[in-house]
Amino acid sequence: MLATLLDRTRGEALPLSEALVDRYGGALRLPTPARPYVFANFVSTIDGVVSFALPGRSQASLISGGHPADRFVLGLLRAAADAVVIGAGTLREEPDVIWSPEAAFPEARDAFARLRAAMKKPPRPLTVLVSGSGAADLRAPALAEGAPIVILTTERGAAALRGAPAHVRVHAMHRGTTDEMIAIAAKESGGTAILTEGGPTLFGQFLKERTLDELFLTLAPRVAGRSKSERRTGLVEGAAFAPEDVPVAKLLSVKSADDYLMLRMALR
Repeated sequence: MLATLLDRTRGEALPLSEALVDRYGGALRLPTPARPYVFANFVSTIDGVVSFALPGRSQASLISGGHPADRFVLGLLRAAADAVVIGAGTLREEPDVIWSPEAAFPEARDAFARLRAAMKKPPRPLTVLVSGSGAADLRAPALAEGAPIVILTTERGAAALRGAPAHVRVHAMHRGTTDEMIAIAAKESGGTAILTEGGPTLFGQFLKERTLDELFLTLAPRVAGRSKSERRTGLVEGAAFAPEDVPVAKLLSVKSADDYLMLRMALR
């Protein structure tokens, strides 16, 4: 169960069941803008590390410790989303992940299914993979299980993906901007709620291009540290901002579970 410490959120309350409301500590409200609404979800240590970046030990679950509250929020956000956008690096680091609500939190499988049915959404959000090279392992569970998936890539990447199974739809992007990614994800999914789970380089591109509306961030009570010989991956990679140009967030919600904090911040 999450305890709500602060709630400034606005928008329409999603039709959560009583069990989901109790577990989340209140209503989940999402805006209903005319354009797509883009939100991100991450878990980080106190010092801003999202991955230990070690061979075989780069999963987000090692940052969160697999805490049920973090897994629940992730599952709930997937249940609310029309599409989940991920970078190819995330797939390489976590090749066995399937981006569905129940995969994150199987304990609420039925409640998530009822929520999506009440919102007139298909059983799961559309997975959208961004891969410039097109070097995606089509044997990975998320790509091989047969559920619809969209791969956004370059002309060269599209050529490398010729012969992909019918359930894998390949789009060669013209500009490679996050605006283009969002537009394709919205069109292909038929919805406007676009969730991105990173990784940090893709997240940095969303921030740099100012196309991210909100960030849901779990702060795990851990400190990863960094050294010259043991670099760690931060929340944002591949983008840096000058003092006068930093993205500024507005705190919308704070929830807690044990020693974990779940923050929700507006960025646009």
